[in-house]
Order: sequence, then structure tokens, then C-alpha cells
Amino acid sequence: MINIVTLDPLVAPVTDQELVDWARLDSDDPKIGPSLIMGTSLVISFLSLDLLQRTYTLTHDDWPTVGTLSGSKLSRQTYANKTRIDLLYANLLSITTVKVNNELQTTDDYRLIPGKPWQIEFQTFSTATAYYKEFPAIEIEYEAGYALATSIPDPIKQAVLLTASHLIMNSGCIVTNAVKDSGAAELLRPYAVNAGMVF
Repeated sequence: MINIVTLDPLVAPVTDQELVDWARLDSDDPKIGPSLIMGTSLVISFLSLDLLQRTYTLTHDDWPTVGTLSGSKLSRQTYANKTRIDLLYANLLSITTVKVNNELQTTDDYRLIPGKPWQIEFQTFSTATAYYKEFPAIEIEYEAGYALATSIPDPIKQAVLLTASHLIMNSGCIVTNAVKDSGAAELLRPYAVNAGMVF
């Protein structure tokens, strides 16, 4: 089982005033702030990449594998342990800690591979797990996002504005469709993880 957690608050890459000016809204509209945060969240989900810097903790209860785990009379087990692990939501800024079976790893034990998302490749590893699963097989803490709001590409900021304004103008709409219905998806596709880069 994989788990990804951040305890850092979500912050929009544009201000309430920028949304007010761009969409010509009433600055007293109580929906501005919440819609901007929701729009930012939807854009991050579409991209599968974070925007402003946040700390993530990624854990795998068991070492991830590829292939067929269970065999039968017709087919045999054809699985292998992964050596490359995706760092989810990572416009990677830095790695804080890496633990394998609760043992702290050094930079000699792995290498980082740039991509969408970034990946970490282990040189050697043990798939042994603790009795009663006292700790996960892999635990990685890292900083993801753009270091500064000024580093975020303008089309992504524009997509946040489009999505947030769509939410305001279409109260009660199906939120999950807001990125596509607002036209923001066309701006985001070149930056998204599913844009044909490394998965």
C-alpha cells in the first residue's frame, strides 16, 4: 500500500486581488478565497505536481513490484521488485530523509532521476519487513513544488485563475469538471505528468 501525506497548508500561487482584477469580481464576494484555494487544488490534481513548496512524506508498506504477483496453472509468477520509485507531486526541490525498512539511507544508496514526476532509484535494497509491520518498507520525505511563486509558469497561474473564476461564476457546478470546463486544461497539459514524460 502506498501513502502520500503533506501537513503543509495549500496556498494559491496568485492572490485574491489578482483574481478580482482578472475576472472583474466584487472584492467583497465571500467565494473568492475559497474558490481560489479549490481552483489551486484542482490544478494540482490535474498536473499531479505541486505548485508552491510543501513537504511530503511518501510511504510504501511493502516494496513495490511490477508484473504478475500470483501464478496459476496457465501462467507463472512474473514479477520483479521496482528499483525506481515515483516521488508523487514532485517538482522536486530536495530530499530530506530516505528510510528503507526503517534504516536511514545516504546519498550513496540512491540516485535521483529528473522527470514528471521525479524518481528515486535505489542501488541496493532489502525487501525484508518487520514483524507485524512495525514500519513501512520505504519512507521518503521531500520538498516538492516551485521554490517561489515567481518561478511558476504563467500558463499555470492563468489556469488557476480560469478554474477559480469558473467555480465562482458557476456555483453548484460539478467541481471535478471545473479544470476542463473552464478551458484551463489546455494550458496545463504541457506541464502535467501525463504529458508524455516520465511516469
